[in-house]
Amino acid sequence: MYILGIHNSGWLTSAALIKDGEIRVACPEERLDRRKYSRAFPVGAIRLCLQAEGIPLSAVDHIAIGWNPGINVASRYRGGFSERLRYAGEWLYSVPNHLFGRLMPLEIESTEQVFRARGATARIHHVTHHDAHAANAFYLSPFDEAAIFTADAYGERNSTTWKRGRGGRLETFQTIDFPQSLGSYYSALTEFLGYTSDSDEWKVMGLAPYGDPARFRDAMRRLIRLLPEGRFELDLTYFNHFNFDTEGLFSPKVEEILGPARRGDEEPDQRHRDLAAAMQESFEEVLYHALRHLHTLAPSRNLCLSGGCMMNSVFNGKVLSHTPFEQVYVSFAPDDSGNSIGAALALYHDLLEVPRPEARPVTHAYWGPQWDDAAIEATLRKYKLAVRRLERPEAEAAAILSRGHILGWFQGRMEFGQRALGNRSILADPRQASMKGVINAAVKYRESFRPFAPSVLEERVHDYFEIEAGGTVPFMERVYPIKAAMRERIPAVTHVDGSGRLQTVSRRDNPRYHALITEFERLTGVPVVLNTSFNVQGEPVVCSPEDALRTFHTSGLDDLILGSFHLAK
Repeated sequence: MYILGIHNSGWLTSAALIKDGEIRVACPEERLDRRKYSRAFPVGAIRLCLQAEGIPLSAVDHIAIGWNPGINVASRYRGGFSERLRYAGEWLYSVPNHLFGRLMPLEIESTEQVFRARGATARIHHVTHHDAHAANAFYLSPFDEAAIFTADAYGERNSTTWKRGRGGRLETFQTIDFPQSLGSYYSALTEFLGYTSDSDEWKVMGLAPYGDPARFRDAMRRLIRLLPEGRFELDLTYFNHFNFDTEGLFSPKVEEILGPARRGDEEPDQRHRDLAAAMQESFEEVLYHALRHLHTLAPSRNLCLSGGCMMNSVFNGKVLSHTPFEQVYVSFAPDDSGNSIGAALALYHDLLEVPRPEARPVTHAYWGPQWDDAAIEATLRKYKLAVRRLERPEAEAAAILSRGHILGWFQGRMEFGQRALGNRSILADPRQASMKGVINAAVKYRESFRPFAPSVLEERVHDYFEIEAGGTVPFMERVYPIKAAMRERIPAVTHVDGSGRLQTVSRRDNPRYHALITEFERLTGVPVVLNTSFNVQGEPVVCSPEDALRTFHTSGLDDLILGSFHLAK
């Protein structure tokens, strides 16, 4: 059974193709149309999924959408839609409209939304946004049963849900509805600090360790307070997010307790750093409060987390030390882009009631397109580039890094999600303290305080990081303290507070990247490399060889290895 999952209700639209409950192909639209955080209907991603699997659209049995617009049609007045003369019900026909006009000619029975083409039938199903988030977490996890928590800005009405997953079923205990929203809280204060909401929350998280939360701790507790049963409440007189960006996300009143908002062109000062620290602390405090209550509702050892709030890797790394749970799973795409996968899995198990006989965890994120050496060589010939063909690309890459060069590394299937995990990565030597500043200034073109991630051999992670026994972090989804004795060995990936946003690399899931780090350890004694996404600020991560070549020639990269081919400046 084929299910096509589609996320088309916000930023980072995407498509995923599921066969018999297993991911086959998945891709965000931004990688194909080259518009960062693209909101376009994912026509390109759908085409990619079908072509990669070698099937026409008529072979798809069901189409799952990670949003239920019927809930919004029945909702009360919403100023954002009215100001733009938009109607929530448009989502009900946007999917068939795009599929009709841009993918293939189909006929539709309007009462049932049933596609008929060449004797095949595909039904469109609308899965609620937070059920898609929950399914993305639980059905990709190693758990047969788990407590599930989702939090983001909003989906239809919900912003927060407390759930449980058992076998092939999801159960909801309680919810919080928009405009009470932890995701909107973080985004509003991101905007207050002069950054772009729904885009630059990473920057606030990176700025927070430079500040002292005590200075604004009481102010944050005026903005958001804890309620019984794990709930929370924003004082909405300080916010304006519920007007859907028509007047910004915060009200002028917030300046009475936080001081003036930072201008985007203003260098962050200590007040801004302290604000970021206080906001991160309060964000974590609310989440711990919610999760402790979830454990009383679903007293499991296991926890699954999803929703945009779970892109906060600092919080993710602290969950087990601040809550009763003993194991936590965060997928490679807990944000909305992952809802194409989540919607398809929720449909397969919950709505179609296909049993999940046992947990089959997904341990990698390599679901995108790939180019073999023949295709890469054809591209290089097209542009008449001088290259070397390598017998052992991983060994050459390790040698390049050991010489202090910055390397673009393009291999295999592209990662799904917002983090590069060793197939579309920029790599460097973590032993050089100056490397962080060089890459931020000359390659990524971004703020100097932004940290970079350490990729470490899975079998050596406990030598370098303070992580629970048996712990792995395959998706770079959690921050952990680096052991004090090791911080001077890898200063380029050690943040100001001694932590690192960790990725553990296994031989099973990425043998070539594992071999590269193994060879780097042989040369240097350090089983860690600096890893950041292969892009410059404002652009999506590279997808194709052409994207990689363009980024290589317009940035401060020293070397590029595409498959088995090496280019140097």
